[in-house]
Amino acid sequence: MPEADDHVSEVSRLYDSLAVNGPYGTLAPGNKGGRKAEYVAAVFDAALLSSLAAESRHGRILDFGCGTGIFTRQAARVADEVVGIDVSTGMLTQAESICSGLKNVRLLHTDGHHVPLGDACVDAVVAREVLCYVPDAQLPHVLAEIRRVTVPRGRFLWLEQVSDDPFWQRHAKAPNLVKRSPRSIRDAARAAGWVVEAEHVVRTPRFPWIYPIWLGIVPRSLIPDLARREVAFHSRAPGRHRRRWWNSLFELRNPAND
Repeated sequence: MPEADDHVSEVSRLYDSLAVNGPYGTLAPGNKGGRKAEYVAAVFDAALLSSLAAESRHGRILDFGCGTGIFTRQAARVADEVVGIDVSTGMLTQAESICSGLKNVRLLHTDGHHVPLGDACVDAVVAREVLCYVPDAQLPHVLAEIRRVTVPRGRFLWLEQVSDDPFWQRHAKAPNLVKRSPRSIRDAARAAGWVVEAEHVVRTPRFPWIYPIWLGIVPRSLIPDLARREVAFHSRAPGRHRRRWWNSLFELRNPAND
């Protein structure tokens, strides 16, 4: 797949360059890993950890596209083992530092098309703003590969930036990224054999307190609590504040029998 390989190389180079911005350098890249990026990460943490906690402790979690390991470290608290994989060696270097000392974390380099694990060996998979970098032509293969390593009845938490408006789905400054529509994500998941159990809005742009956080008016110590409050707000009012794009968490299940 030469075109796919070229695409992976471009994404890898992009994230190698972002790695110099530190642990939060992959989120809101224009912010270069500042407070806004910390808040975005905290929102994702709150949504994903709450969903993982809804079921018993996991044996093995796969952090697909683990980046700098900021969530890998969090997931290590609720699993016997967390395997983080990424296409960027720069990101994995950051992840090794962040996850240093955690004996239940394993980090692996991947080509982006294959998961370097055996069949049915993962209880849960997390992918946060990762599959938006997978081209439409390769997405079915990647979703099937994720399902291959997931145990029957295992879960896949797919957190993605989405949009129903074609104008916002692509941006000239991010040619390798696409904000897919929620419907297209659900359709792709089902076509790969996943069962879509739930879909939650977890973050919207310009949420009221993002600006005081960004400007440093809000103490860093309050960021986790405010992040949990935003996730809770959207769980109660999922249709409010949707504008150009938003982040949704799709909870998928690998069926017991095909």
